Amino acid sequence: MNAPTTLYLCPDILTATGHPGDRPTALLTHGPTITWTGHHRHAPRADRVIDLDGALLTPAFVDAHAHLTPTGAAVLGPDLGTARTLEQLLDLVRTAAATTPTGPVTAHGWDPALLAEHRPPTRTEIDHATGHRPTYLSRTDYHSAVISTALAHDSGAPHLDGWHPDGLVRRDAHHAALATLRTRTTTTQRHRRHRAALHAAARAGIATLHEMSTPHLTDEQDLAELAALAAGPPDPNGPHEPALPEVICYRAELVDTPRRAGQVLDRLRRAGIRPVGLAGDLCVDGSFGSRTAALTQDYTDAPGERGHLYLTAAQIRDHVTACTLTGLQAGFHTIGDRALHTALDGFEQAARTLGLQALRAAAHRLEHAEALTPATIARLAHLNLTVCAQPAFDATWGGPDGLYATRLGPSRAATLNPLRALADAGINLCLGSDSPVTPLSGWAALRACVHHHRPEHRLDAHRALRAHTVNAHRAARRTAGTLTPGAPATLAVWETDDGTNDLPDLLEQTRADPRCLLTVRHGHVLHEQLPSTT
Repeated sequence: MNAPTTLYLCPDILTATGHPGDRPTALLTHGPTITWTGHHRHAPRADRVIDLDGALLTPAFVDAHAHLTPTGAAVLGPDLGTARTLEQLLDLVRTAAATTPTGPVTAHGWDPALLAEHRPPTRTEIDHATGHRPTYLSRTDYHSAVISTALAHDSGAPHLDGWHPDGLVRRDAHHAALATLRTRTTTTQRHRRHRAALHAAARAGIATLHEMSTPHLTDEQDLAELAALAAGPPDPNGPHEPALPEVICYRAELVDTPRRAGQVLDRLRRAGIRPVGLAGDLCVDGSFGSRTAALTQDYTDAPGERGHLYLTAAQIRDHVTACTLTGLQAGFHTIGDRALHTALDGFEQAARTLGLQALRAAAHRLEHAEALTPATIARLAHLNLTVCAQPAFDATWGGPDGLYATRLGPSRAATLNPLRALADAGINLCLGSDSPVTPLSGWAALRACVHHHRPEHRLDAHRALRAHTVNAHRAARRTAGTLTPGAPATLAVWETDDGTNDLPDLLEQTRADPRCLLTVRHGHVLHEQLPSTT
């Protein structure tokens, strides 16, 4: 049977091609492909006609950095970031315990800066709130947590680097707590979390996500189950359930030779995982919030502390070389300036072995890369490295009174996330949420680009849209993200309160996000709330 054709009639279509003045007013899809765009008066006949008068049609967003299993857990559980006192936070934890009759109690999102007491709960307070059950409460940046006495005992965290007697865990102690939680998470629980995260993405107009699977958060079985769910047909027990967003898999596993890279790739493929790269949150350092981002100078609010380097330049060199020779992308999590310098040193050493052109052709990635200077941006451009930025980080923690200024002081904080300089240098700048660290929201990311706390770092609205669509596909070495003939039929339809569909106007800080009416990937509907009259 021939694939159906669908004609979208819409006076406001953003193609993400960079030519907003050449907007079509109609778009035709044939199965998974866009086959025609133009003026609605000249539109071909179609099996279905959808009149979107008053709505805005755009390419669907691509979230180029997400962690879907913890995102699903956060969607299904309480948001600790809404608490403004410890008592409110502990009330949320009590509710989580009451609604989780068996197994560990988990919740995400506390931020001491938002709490009147300016501290997280202690393990004693957590013990009382949960009846001494194993409990894990992750900080908003997911690089530290507070845990109960029971989970501390079960994981051995008190004997590891990064343990604090009040139950705060970082580094090895944090990873041990997460590893213990994984052993107690059932397949059914993982499946619910995956579906919750993917449905949340579809409701936000996101049709593609780059899953940054990393051993300290999730294991290979989790990634295999997620990949199978996203790639498979809708659940047979729910015949009316829509398709799911696409998941592009990255796995953060360090290798030192092409042979080892090949072995890892074969193992992943046997599990049903087709990774684009051994990349993502392969951490060179940690985060500013947990003071684990590696700095060349002390933290302003913690003299003597400079964070932690988890990898050396030599390890990065060997990993990049092995991935390049195996046809895989390499990539690393780098936040502090010392981590970024270490990563670039490793890439440059690999370039001397491989040849610069071979390394450039591989289009490797850096995640976050916040602490940049003109000199490091020039090094990034020379190596043709993609940067996946999280503009919502600046919206959340930037500004003169934000966490960045507290941790680094005003002068260093003012240099973070220079989005415009990255784009101007010709670097492939793409955008991700790092969910559950910040929410799955393309509009929030675009707004954060346009309204960066530092005017010199701002992107204009259309460059920001391109970074969250075309550039994000390119980050995974693909060509997609436009609404032009021959492109995939992957799009989103939006409704605004007052019918204003001009992109810069939509990104004003006082506006609410447009509401997603329709998300389509390769012709398959992921989310639909169109009026019944269309």
